Amino acid sequence: MKLDWPIEIAGTGSYLPDRVITNIDLAARLDTSDEWIVQRTGIRARRYAAEQESTLVLATRASQMALERSGLAPSDIDLIIVGTATPEHTLPSTACELQAALGCGWIPAFDVAAACSGFLFGFITAAQYLASGMARNVLVVGAETLSRITDQEDRSVVILMGDGAGAAVLRRAGDERGRLLSARFGADGARARAIWIPAGGAAEPASVRTVNERLHYMRMNGREVYKFAISQMCAEVQGALDEAGITIDQLKLLVPHQSNQRIIEAACQKLGLSIERVMINIDRYGNTSAASVPVALDEAFSAGRLRSGDHVMMVAFGAGLTWASTLLRI
Repeated sequence: MKLDWPIEIAGTGSYLPDRVITNIDLAARLDTSDEWIVQRTGIRARRYAAEQESTLVLATRASQMALERSGLAPSDIDLIIVGTATPEHTLPSTACELQAALGCGWIPAFDVAAACSGFLFGFITAAQYLASGMARNVLVVGAETLSRITDQEDRSVVILMGDGAGAAVLRRAGDERGRLLSARFGADGARARAIWIPAGGAAEPASVRTVNERLHYMRMNGREVYKFAISQMCAEVQGALDEAGITIDQLKLLVPHQSNQRIIEAACQKLGLSIERVMINIDRYGNTSAASVPVALDEAFSAGRLRSGDHVMMVAFGAGLTWASTLLRI
């Protein structure tokens, strides 16, 4: 949808656990190699949360950094939205627990379950609260501990996934600088089982059988997801540019979901976008689902790759199947 909403990013933050799992570490216990993983995914390492770390711990640290950089206190936040596929608990929402951990007031707080697209689903939802005047400052977080739902014996999945958290404080812009120019999101529920966890929900409650059959771990149809991701990434990027009347040459930086470097490269080739104008960190962190876009966005700001007046696009796709994109002038 074409927009012209006065929305700006007041501050970003990220947190990656200290524990590094390299391809060499995985090759020591699985039928794989560093060369095989790098060639197919671009990933060289990923981070795993320590035993005492959880999704809430990661989310809290990333949020504290975003708040500090925005110059706002927890009491200034009017709404918290957390995108995650690995919530702290099934009940209540991680956002409610984050509200308490940060010391915010009794503000609305809820989770968004859109997997890898979760942060952008939350971003778009936050923008609507800001545009309507229902909120002044919104904290949007993407946080995951995917290592907890990854079958460490499934080579096709374990080589991809990592843990981390990213956060952004959004607010209504006071002048012409910050603008949300396009926001797009959608889902194809008919392909829900392309990426899913069979057990643990209402359809298949936990039991001795589900545990023994390892049904509480993520399963993925890699070939189907690969094809979908390339086509949908191209469609979202081009669609958002067309809606906003922006050319690919005017795009300063693309911040994509870090799913697979080969997906990113293939999509950029089709779009005619130089890889030098794409934020990529999958080689160091792997696929961190809802955390990947905000972590990459935070690194882009920290590295000075974004300046006032630049056009930046974020795009993601994931389980559901879901997809989302936002185009901003910062």
